[in-house]
Amino acid sequence: MTNQTRGIVSSILAPACRGWLRSQVSHVDDIQVEIAGGSRQILGGTIPQVSVVAVGAIYQGLSLGSIDLLAKNIRINLPQVLKGQALRLLEPIAVLADVKFSEANLQDSLAAPLLSQAITDLLTQILAAKTQAPRWQIDWGHLQIAPQTLILQGNLTTEDRTAPIEIVMGVQIRDGHILDLDPLTISCALDLPGSQIQSHQIDLGDDVDITQLELISGALVCQGRIRVNP
Repeated sequence: MTNQTRGIVSSILAPACRGWLRSQVSHVDDIQVEIAGGSRQILGGTIPQVSVVAVGAIYQGLSLGSIDLLAKNIRINLPQVLKGQALRLLEPIAVLADVKFSEANLQDSLAAPLLSQAITDLLTQILAAKTQAPRWQIDWGHLQIAPQTLILQGNLTTEDRTAPIEIVMGVQIRDGHILDLDPLTISCALDLPGSQIQSHQIDLGDDVDITQLELISGALVCQGRIRVNP
């Protein structure tokens, strides 16, 4: 890497990458960006490799814990970046991700509409596979991570009643993109047709290839590849 390219990387590209990443989150405690590659590729608008380590990031209310990302061959709008404009991706990229969520991270995230609604939508999807989609509201209050098991507790309210609800599920990944909730137990004092279901599968799509998804005591560890589109 020439001195000119080092100057572009240190004074323009690295801050632009940090700025773009910071723009995607509402808060981050610390973020480190390292750019590697040859001068010809970088000056041509292709960043051969970027590694990112972020701690304490919050995205739409979700506490993301620690994140380690690696992406290669990233096409960007370098002429515009050199003129002080925001960095943009020009082509989709594959990002290798190593993420760890503590139980406290996920517990804090329960207050975020994004996670709370996602869990409620998941429960609706599970039960609607056996019956007509029910009408309810759920306030999720507690989350616990045990080895290979995720436990969610809250209060479910229908038109005229409120009762505690608990979901206990094993979580595995199959074929890189199939989230397998097995075994699955839904407990509630209210009569929920379909709650006897014992397993459920979710297709995360072709943009996801997860190689490790593990629930250990007090933490969720995930490794894999995601496709990021411009």
